[in-house]
Amino acid sequence: VPDLQLFGIFTAFVIFIDYVLVMTFLTAIMVLYHNHFEMKPGLCCACCGTADTQQGCRKGGCDALCASSSKLETTTAVAERGGADQVAKPRLVTFFEDVFPFSIIRRPPARAASVVIMLAVLAPMAWQASQLEPQKDAAQLLPDDHPFQRFFDLSAEFEVSNEDEPVKLSVVWGFEDKPLDTDGVNRLFDPQNKGRLAFSPDWVLDESAQSGLLSACDLLENSNLVFDRKTDEGGLEKDIDCWVRDFKDWRNANSKIFPVPDTGVVTAVKEWCDNAIDVDGDTAQYCSRYVGFEVDANGDLFIAWTRVVMGVKMNDNVFLPASELREKYDDYEGLVDEINEAVGTTLGDAFQVAVGEDPGGQPRAQNKWINMVLQELYVRMSIVGVVIGISIAFVVLVLSTRNLLAASISVLSIACALVTVIGITVAMGWELGSSEAICLMTLTGFAVDYVVHLSHSYMESTSHSPLERTHDALRDMGISVFWGMLTSFVAALALASCQLQFLSKFGYFFLLTITFAYLWALLFLMPLLATVGPRSSPADGRAVPHTPYNSNTTRRKAVPDAIEVA
Repeated sequence: VPDLQLFGIFTAFVIFIDYVLVMTFLTAIMVLYHNHFEMKPGLCCACCGTADTQQGCRKGGCDALCASSSKLETTTAVAERGGADQVAKPRLVTFFEDVFPFSIIRRPPARAASVVIMLAVLAPMAWQASQLEPQKDAAQLLPDDHPFQRFFDLSAEFEVSNEDEPVKLSVVWGFEDKPLDTDGVNRLFDPQNKGRLAFSPDWVLDESAQSGLLSACDLLENSNLVFDRKTDEGGLEKDIDCWVRDFKDWRNANSKIFPVPDTGVVTAVKEWCDNAIDVDGDTAQYCSRYVGFEVDANGDLFIAWTRVVMGVKMNDNVFLPASELREKYDDYEGLVDEINEAVGTTLGDAFQVAVGEDPGGQPRAQNKWINMVLQELYVRMSIVGVVIGISIAFVVLVLSTRNLLAASISVLSIACALVTVIGITVAMGWELGSSEAICLMTLTGFAVDYVVHLSHSYMESTSHSPLERTHDALRDMGISVFWGMLTSFVAALALASCQLQFLSKFGYFFLLTITFAYLWALLFLMPLLATVGPRSSPADGRAVPHTPYNSNTTRRKAVPDAIEVA
């Protein structure tokens, strides 16, 4: 689906560009700030020692600030003299390092209770997720209470009646088994190139084919699958546009033979199209809807294809789920098989395509069979997308942690978050349509971030016991993961408030994903790692120093040398 491909390419470029900017521009700015701008006095005291003593800035303590500025040290200077351990940290940082969730994780009963509670939440969500079904109603554009959306919903409640304009089904002859040659077509880079029509070189509208076309129309006339439309007199008649009947009546009215020999059929049909009036008094100017004229390599005109159009028992305004459409599709495929069996030897094999047409014969945007295929495709793409996403996440986790146990626990946490989010959306009444399919395919990418950060930090810890390594991971990434979650949460909240339901659904889905990915990472992944996570062994065999569980100072690891700017 080109739209989904474009979304994926756009997202990939955004993520790549963001990564490049973070690793280059942001780091450079941070180094410049720490080395040149950190702990500098304000602008009003930029010229310490020369400021006018009568100026207002002196009253704010300019001299005191200038005098004390020599006592202030940058974090770079603190790191250079090895004093990083004595730097006090903000309370919020300490909270996510030592209080939440470590106050739960450090106690084995609370740790076990956290895992059990999360699994208890997972059970009903897994049942809800198993109830996810393909879309049964038309995609909602606006909120439920919007007047336009209420009109759309009410219009879709009515099935087809004899006074409606039904979906039109075209039975077409003159093409190869694969009617559209798509070799070399790439709609992503050339959206206008849809392929080349593959006409059958052996198909000719000769005398037997004209008679076979009449027989096909008679067969449709007797089919219960064809729509009965109401006439002006109040009666019912089959909704069939059989041009060859009008062509035959016109030929007979003008004392001309029918069927026309194949040597003169092109001229005869062209004459009828250009000049004739059918038996009902209507012009035949729309015959190009039913007969396709093409020019061969020699410049000669020939009839490449023809079709019969009939109304079928489907309302064009009513959205039908893929399961119902598949049943109807099989019924009309059976009808086409009957036609091919009856007249295939004289007319060739036909195929059918459903296209809603307005009274002027112009095709409408919706195609029931394409909608059916898309609905089925969305289901497959969602499943494949989630499986591929989890598989890629597992590979990334193995590479980042270099430990199968840590990677497996991390992937389990991601999978549980996915199931929880899907279960909640099903409980909210969502069905699997185009919007939901896009959300599901991006779900793993949103859910993997926090898990990768925490599990990688766990494996980087030099502590020995799993509990201490968990504490180190929270010290390293606890506050960073929280701020990442919070900023994404606020962005998703703004998106969820949109009136357009596609954007609103994406926002809600994003919001649920980051929320539960964060909770599963802290309340399930970290307790599991603290219980059964891999241990580290010092290279020299000596015992690893014990780490205090509560501290408001920076972690005990050695701080690298200060970064110098050339």
